[in-house]
Amino acid sequence: MQKTITLLLCLTLSAALMTGCTATAEQHMGEAQGYGGTLRVAVTMNGTDITSVTVVSHSETEGVGTRAIAALPDRIVQADSVQVDGISGATVTSEAIKAAVTQAMTGVTMPDNVDMSGSTTAAPAGASAARTGVGMAATGRLGPGKDDSGNPVYSFNVVFAHGSFDEDGRVLTLDVDQLEVLSSQFSGFPADAEGEAAFLAQVSSWRTKGDKGDEYMLGSGSWRQQMDVYEDMMTGKTMDEINAWFSRSFDPATGKPVQTDAAAADGITGATMSLRDEHGDILTAIQRAWEDASSRSQDGSAQPQPGESTMTDTNTVTDDTNTMG
Repeated sequence: MQKTITLLLCLTLSAALMTGCTATAEQHMGEAQGYGGTLRVAVTMNGTDITSVTVVSHSETEGVGTRAIAALPDRIVQADSVQVDGISGATVTSEAIKAAVTQAMTGVTMPDNVDMSGSTTAAPAGASAARTGVGMAATGRLGPGKDDSGNPVYSFNVVFAHGSFDEDGRVLTLDVDQLEVLSSQFSGFPADAEGEAAFLAQVSSWRTKGDKGDEYMLGSGSWRQQMDVYEDMMTGKTMDEINAWFSRSFDPATGKPVQTDAAAADGITGATMSLRDEHGDILTAIQRAWEDASSRSQDGSAQPQPGESTMTDTNTVTDDTNTMG
């Protein structure tokens, strides 16, 4: 009899614990635009704690984007936050995962008809107003310095920004990287097949400033470390607020932070990197990421802007990436 009572108590306690877990653990679904298309995640939450992140469907490149899919969910769970470093070389996929998890955390319960093995069932309408976008800005300059023969060195910088934004235009996640190429790193396009190997070798050797990490040091910390500070400062702000922050704490002529009380309040007293000059127009790239995101519907498809034709002129090519501001 005593054993029977003990067993019943154990079963009752187990049932209560299981009931408690069922009541508090919830699964939510979110999605964002990855490099190859829509990426969907399932997020299990126990209250406000993230206990599991699973990428349920994607079209990312094998060996590139899939590296982020394999590693980033665990980082998010361990940090209990999407504010984690992405996977080097898989920036777009990393930001898509973080944006999708952010959308899932809005509290929309994942529908029962979602196949966790990899269904492409869409998230319910109205799951979140979060949108993602990509922006780019290119600048060219004379410098740095001269080569061994005394000839001036030219270079170009291309800034890439990927962000997710809520329905009010506030930054939810932001990732920026930059490619700088010197004339000594690029001798031009090959004139014939014999020059093809040298051309391909040059291009394949290019690495972004973020990817170089501690190899690319500035006056205070690395480029990546300073960019992380700026990204954190911009998170939660709209583009209007970001531009106001820039006007308040940065020199408009150089694009560098001015060491004032306002800069100290913003936590950027140690930063020295410009956000807008000939070395790279970071602000414009972020602005274009927001414009790209705001032009899209919740399913990620592009929407025509007011007064914009839906016709596509395949014979017209426009390049305005060198426009400052």
